[in-house]
Amino acid sequence: MRLSHYALALTIILLAITGFLAWEAQEEAKGARKELELVRRQQAAYEMAMPTKPDTVTNLPPPPEVQAAPAVPALAGSDLMPGTPTRYASPAAAAAPLTDLQKQLLGMPAFAKVLEVHNDQGFAVISAGKDKHLTSGMKFDVRRGNGLVGRVIVGETIEAAEAVVDIDSTFTLPGVRIEAGDELIYSERK
Repeated sequence: MRLSHYALALTIILLAITGFLAWEAQEEAKGARKELELVRRQQAAYEMAMPTKPDTVTNLPPPPEVQAAPAVPALAGSDLMPGTPTRYASPAAAAAPLTDLQKQLLGMPAFAKVLEVHNDQGFAVISAGKDKHLTSGMKFDVRRGNGLVGRVIVGETIEAAEAVVDIDSTFTLPGVRIEAGDELIYSERK
């Protein structure tokens, strides 16, 4: 009789623990959903605050005249289309002036570089680790050229000179992916 009482008591205790863990998981999921909604609202507010570009461009100069050339095979290593010799290439379009934000981004020192990316799994490997005092949870913006392409969050795997970072999918722009060679800069937005 005593053994069955112990078994019954143990079963009740296990049910209570399981119920508590299920309740705790639900509360954590609610908190995560609220945090995600907050991040989305902040991102929408940030996008609304950004100045918009005009939809149309007026007073464009006419395209430059390009002389017709006989078909010639492209030079080795040339970026030109096959059959277009260098002397007949159209002049490069003048680069648009940089905005203040782009100048600020270019002026920020790179903290590390992206070594390899696994976008389908949502993580990347960077060229910084314990040597640069990384800790789990640190956030960095990812820069390519003079623009931001995403944000990463340092994960649990931190080695001497490399670390695994999670790609923050709430910050990336549609159609833009982080690539090897992109640079990490300190995130101004926490």
